Formats: sequence, structure tokens, C-alpha cells
Amino acid sequence: MTVSHGRSAQASGAAPALQACPDGGSPPRYDSKAAWLVSAVAIALVLVAAVLHAGWNLLLHDVDDRHASLAVAGFVIGVVSLPAVLLDPPTRVLGLVALSVLTHTAYVTLLSAAFEHGSLTIAYPLARGTSPLLVTLGGWLVLSEQPTYLAITGAILLGLGLALVGGAGRRLDQGTAVVFALLTGTSIAAYSLIDASAVRQTGPWGYVGVTELLVGVMMLVAIGADTRRLRSSIRPGILIGIGSLGAYLLVLLAFQRANAGQVSTLRETSVLIGMVASKEATGPVVVIGSVLVVAGAVLAAL
Repeated sequence: MTVSHGRSAQASGAAPALQACPDGGSPPRYDSKAAWLVSAVAIALVLVAAVLHAGWNLLLHDVDDRHASLAVAGFVIGVVSLPAVLLDPPTRVLGLVALSVLTHTAYVTLLSAAFEHGSLTIAYPLARGTSPLLVTLGGWLVLSEQPTYLAITGAILLGLGLALVGGAGRRLDQGTAVVFALLTGTSIAAYSLIDASAVRQTGPWGYVGVTELLVGVMMLVAIGADTRRLRSSIRPGILIGIGSLGAYLLVLLAFQRANAGQVSTLRETSVLIGMVASKEATGPVVVIGSVLVVAGAVLAAL
């Protein structure tokens, strides 16, 4: 947030939905019990990450100064991760670090804009639900991962859910939020593929520390290092940083054990968690669309 540098296509037939991939080339043939255990661990990691992710997004949506809070969060993550950065610097993937910093900065900027122009129940499902299909396709083309029929079906259900939520957003005069949320989802897909590739070549701890610290620096530059804004954002920034770091590391650990497209798809259960935790009023179309998003995520994990 180390896995093999490459991954062979999944064999047709009764391959597990979350295919394990330990270090050292193509995945070996696991017995069913071992494969189930690895899959269960990956699922548990992603579900806990989904809870953390929904929590810090709810907090970010409600704060007054999102950019300053994100700057504090990035600094906190960088400081917490500094020992890992020193012990395990990601020197082998500096190019990927640079790409990840750019895409993560785009992500937090676009997400803030989506929350600024729309409700959480419109922006969050669109932002989180856009990426799985893109990640599944990118994992196939870039990372040599072969999506299963269930993963493809789940991504299709996600697409239908996104169409419903996006249409509802436009009818509610939140068209700008819809656009920013879709762009946010695209940036999520980009950094997911970059990060999945990076942690196959280096340890996740130092990689996360360097990436998030540099994102925090970028956000500090964006707000002009305004100390007044930073002081007022310390508490939410720390909480956002802890939630973001925890969710991010858990997903990276899952990337080491499972297909990138399926990990990213299952992570979208945070959409339903966020909707349940939010106090915003939602119409039936948004609820149905969000349920389809989650149904697609669950189907892809079977």
C-alpha cells in the first residue's frame, strides 16, 4: 500500500473468485482449504477497509475546510509511516511513486469538489462505484489478470447502479457533483492499478508513507501553507489520516492476496455503509442504485 511481478491468467473452471498469488511467479495449485483461507483473509481485509473508508469520507463531507483537513491527514500519515519509509524505502518503484502521488492528489481534489457540489449519497456511490470496471479491465490489460465471469457480471451490476444514482443526481440539480464524482472514480481506478503494480515489487509500508506524505505536501502547497486553516483542521485531519491510512494499508495487503479488480470491486461495499451511516435523505432510485452497486461488489467476491 510484496507480491509477484507477474500473474498468469486464471484457469477456466472452478478457480476461486479471489485467486491467491504469493511471491514468486505464477500462482501454484492450492488445495481447496488453503485457497478458501486465503480468500477469506482477503475478503475480511477489504470489508474492514470499507468500514474505515466510509467513516473518513463521512467526516470529510461534514468538515468546513476539506483541503486543509486533507493536508493535515497526509502529513499525519507521512509522520506515522516515517520509520517504515526509512527501513524499507520504495527505491525500486520511484516512478510508480511519482505516478501514485499525482493520481492520489487528483483523487482527493476531485473528491473534495464532488462533496462541495453535492450530497454524500449522490457523490460517494458514484465516486466509489466508477472504478471497479475500469480496474478490472486495467488489471486484465496491464497486470495480466483474467477476470472471472462473476467479476464481469458484478461490474455490469455496478454500472447499472451507477447509472441510476447518476441520473438521480442530475434530476436533483447536482450535475456538477456527478461529473466530479465520475472523475474521482477514474482517478481511483488509476491509482489502484499503479499501487497494485507497485506492491508487487516493494513493501507496502514504506510505499504508503512516501506516497501519502508527498500528497500531503501537495495539499499544503495548494492551500498556501495557511497556518490558521491548518490549526482549525488538526482534529478532523488526524482522524481522516488514521482512517485513510488504515483503509489503504488493508486494501494493499488484500492486493497481495487477490485479484486487483475483485479487491477494488469488493471494497465498494463502503457505498452501502456510507449510505446507512449518513443522515441525508435519499430517494428510492438512489437506494436501489446503491444496492445494485453493493450487489455487484458481493457477486464479484463469490
